[in-house]
Amino acid sequence: MAMVVEPIIWQISGYSNRGKTTLVEALIKKITAHSLKVATIKHHGHGKKLAALDTGKDSWKHRQAGAMGSAVFAAETLQIQLMNDVEWELEDLLPLYKKARLDIILIEGFKNKHYPKLVIIKEESDWVLLQELHNIEAVLVWDKQLIKNRQETIPYFLIDDIDQISKWLFGKWGV
Repeated sequence: MAMVVEPIIWQISGYSNRGKTTLVEALIKKITAHSLKVATIKHHGHGKKLAALDTGKDSWKHRQAGAMGSAVFAAETLQIQLMNDVEWELEDLLPLYKKARLDIILIEGFKNKHYPKLVIIKEESDWVLLQELHNIEAVLVWDKQLIKNRQETIPYFLIDDIDQISKWLFGKWGV
């Protein structure tokens, strides 16, 4: 019987316009350079519905006709758009991602979930996140001056030092 290995799940958290997406993109490049399979989940926290995918295609026509959702399979690809009467939760999507036999799942946002996380600090006022969030493993700062006179016991890195951040993460992940 094959052993099932759970993917490593980490969050990138911080306020809006702090560099989360840019950091995730850089980490994906480092992760895939090590031949690891990575996928992301992003929380769109702006209170708006997402735009329809594939406008004019069959799956779009199905939704226009009243379907609550549609899925398209093509080769090794699955694209799903599914509406729900209640807000989706991160836990609704994780089982599907785990089915893809991923090595790593990076979650952008979902601040209040309890997965290990990197927190981005761009301004002095952002430090409040360290009191509000759980399971913070490291802090990424935009400027060394932001760490000056702080008594943090959590490791910190400059946000643009992707080599150091990824080296530290790979050590934590055992890869």
